[in-house]
Amino acid sequence: MILERPIELVRERLTRPGRSAPREVHVREALAWIYRAQDAGGDRGVSHSYLLGRGWMPSYPETTGYIIPTLLNVWRETGDSEARRRALEMADWELGVQLPDGAIPDLATGAPVVFDTGQVLFGWVGAFRETGDERYLAAALRAGDWMLGVMDADGAWRRCMGSSSGLTFNARSAWALLELAGAAGAAGAAGEGRYAEAARRFLEWSLAREEGRGWFDLNCLNDGDRPLLHTIAYTAEGQLEAGLLLDEPRLLEAAARTARELAAHVGSSGRMAGRFARGWAPAASWACLTGMAQISRVWSRLHALAPEPLLAQAAARALGFLTATHDVASGHGGLRGGIRGSFPITGAYCRYRIPNWAAKFFVDALRYGPGEDRQPAFKG
Repeated sequence: MILERPIELVRERLTRPGRSAPREVHVREALAWIYRAQDAGGDRGVSHSYLLGRGWMPSYPETTGYIIPTLLNVWRETGDSEARRRALEMADWELGVQLPDGAIPDLATGAPVVFDTGQVLFGWVGAFRETGDERYLAAALRAGDWMLGVMDADGAWRRCMGSSSGLTFNARSAWALLELAGAAGAAGAAGEGRYAEAARRFLEWSLAREEGRGWFDLNCLNDGDRPLLHTIAYTAEGQLEAGLLLDEPRLLEAAARTARELAAHVGSSGRMAGRFARGWAPAASWACLTGMAQISRVWSRLHALAPEPLLAQAAARALGFLTATHDVASGHGGLRGGIRGSFPITGAYCRYRIPNWAAKFFVDALRYGPGEDRQPAFKG
């Protein structure tokens, strides 16, 4: 294991991005990687990542939460019962992680985190819709109530987020609250409207953070002047899906502005910069593969709603790069089927890591990408 990093660096340099395998091969191998990441520990959560030189990391509640609906989508569309079984195991594990007040903690510090809690909502709502098991709805309602309790009057979350200014990528947490509102309403839960109202307040706050052309301030945990493509995509995705649920054109238009600007920065190979500064200036030499997968799905969703060749072409090129860098041949279980955080793997985002959420978003992008006709059914 000690030689994993230098071996992979040499292998990456010698095997430059090449020809992609058929789409179904990439989906199958990415799902198999997620399954190995779940099996790596004994708790049935999904390992945060495979870290070259150290191995599988502990299970990560935030991203395990939103992997659940991806597996349930696979189950519903393919009949893969293993995907369903594993998704519900993940949802059960999340029940044991939840704090008494309803929040989901950062397992490294034990501190409750708004964003992590919002992402686990996707998993519990999905599990409840699939099974009707009231345990999942009860946990989701406690989580939603906690999120409302730490929201500021203007709709921003400044507590339990690691930022005293608020963060616009919580648009994805607002989307989660809207999913909770829908599930609670269908189940006849009292006061479900409070979740939708809170989501609207945050989304209004986030729209006011736009500085022009779809570039949003306060959109990164560690560099607000050069936000990461991953968090830029979180915001666009949250605004898009919330806009569809609320039938709110302003949210859809905001997501589309971001998407169009990013589409102009897809290279001929499909590669994109990992960060973007104001004015959409590329601000990193490495690619953030996670963000590329996320924004590919946003492009595909928007194109499905209103055909726009620029977006469809950008999605196809970006997915071409992602599949060309996707290892489907290695005998190494931590690498085969996984998506590295950065390309090259020495890039600043998740350096030397193959994170679980990259594989999740890659599967989503492939299953709901160019040529696929399943966008309206997408959840989480």
